[in-house]
Amino acid sequence: MKKTLLGLIALLLPLTASAQLVSVQPGTGRVATTKTKKAKEPKQPKQAKETKDVGEYRQSNDSITADFSASLVSQYLWRGQELSGLSFQPSATVSWRGLSLIAEGSTSLDKGSYRDLDLTLRYRLGPVTIGVTDYWSSGIDVEDRYLYYDAHKGGHIFEGNLGYTCRYFTLQGYCMFGGNDFKLNGDRAYSTYIELGVPFRLGNLDWQLTVGGTPMESAGEWETVTRETIYGESDIDTRVYEYAEGAACCLASLRCTKEFHLGDICLPVFAELNANPYLSKGYFIMGVSIKPW
Repeated sequence: MKKTLLGLIALLLPLTASAQLVSVQPGTGRVATTKTKKAKEPKQPKQAKETKDVGEYRQSNDSITADFSASLVSQYLWRGQELSGLSFQPSATVSWRGLSLIAEGSTSLDKGSYRDLDLTLRYRLGPVTIGVTDYWSSGIDVEDRYLYYDAHKGGHIFEGNLGYTCRYFTLQGYCMFGGNDFKLNGDRAYSTYIELGVPFRLGNLDWQLTVGGTPMESAGEWETVTRETIYGESDIDTRVYEYAEGAACCLASLRCTKEFHLGDICLPVFAELNANPYLSKGYFIMGVSIKPW
């Protein structure tokens, strides 16, 4: 008898772990069933939208971003060329899904009245960038008209750009393909410029070493220069090139930058040694920018 009872108990034990518990309500003889609820798993927090991380660049897939800054520089140099002295330079950028529209300008504050306005449309796909720029400079058209696109008399130049950026260096190639870009003989110049930049950090400062040059003859023009001679003043016609009359290095620079923060304002200050080996010229310039942080 004991063996029979033990066998029945052994058969009933697994049933107690089933999804339903059976009990008899006292005084009624009714059988009540109680369902056991499965414990809920804790909800996992929602993951934030992933962003693409390419080198030092991060961009959201869908959001539109905007940025702007204003700079004051002691001397305006561009690819080894001295364009003006003390200058004010604003810029603004609107970006969406790797596509950016950039507006940059410069106005001379000390000598002459040089001005320029550059509009760039650029697309970044991973570490690769491709873009096109419309450069406009004063002093070419007699009336300094911006909406004047005559290739020989206007101040516009159109340029294509292809670049590669990674953690260790930036390599950029530029080629002018339209606008006022002609050789001395009148042929289209397709002025080309290639630049390599290497960033690094030293002494709590951000540094960049830059070398740039052209592989061929660039656009040029004749310019009359007045010089003092033993016979008095003399006007001399000289050739002036966008970059150089042939393959040459026209830029070698070393820049250090330090950022200061005042609340929501960022103030990058830079100092730069700049040389143009082709023209045998050297410069030391400084500048400060202001932008949101």
